Amino acid sequence: MNIKQIIKDAYLGDIKAQWDLSNMYYQGDGVSKDNKKAFYWTLKSATQCHTSSQYNLGYLYWSGKGTAVDYESAFYWFNKAAEKGHAPSQNYLGVMHRDGHGIDKDYEEAFIWFLMASNSSLSCCYDARKGNSGNPIAQCNLGLMYIEGNGVPESKSEAAHWVNLAYRQDCKLAVEILDEYELWDYIDKYII
Repeated sequence: MNIKQIIKDAYLGDIKAQWDLSNMYYQGDGVSKDNKKAFYWTLKSATQCHTSSQYNLGYLYWSGKGTAVDYESAFYWFNKAAEKGHAPSQNYLGVMHRDGHGIDKDYEEAFIWFLMASNSSLSCCYDARKGNSGNPIAQCNLGLMYIEGNGVPESKSEAAHWVNLAYRQDCKLAVEILDEYELWDYIDKYII
């Protein structure tokens, strides 16, 4: 990795170099960790329609890393990536609708976004051995909606179905939910 070349290419407008540099600053990989510089380079590549950068920019606005917390901007950038089928962005839109972060609570919209992410072919967790398995965090979020009866009928069996899909992808959150809400008995032992 030639850091000088990456920086030069990033300044010349190369999307991949901007993306690489934003991640390097965010993680402190080969450069000093700097969230403001990570934000700057993420913004540069996101405005050039780089889907993962759009997601990352949404996350930076969401979390206030390198910039002030701004849910309206987070929503905008998550939406840009979600429209392209980006499952983690779809999941965050579901969270924003469910919890009312910067927008009114809307369980129906949350459910739709979680469902899209749960079935997305652009999941962050693609495993060639299993094929597309969907986004496990969105699957857990669907399970929690069924556990809590938020916009859907309360149903431990439906919750267990969704959480089990995440569990089958080795999702630690799924194990926590299965334990906390005692859902193990609702899962068909033959498909674990």
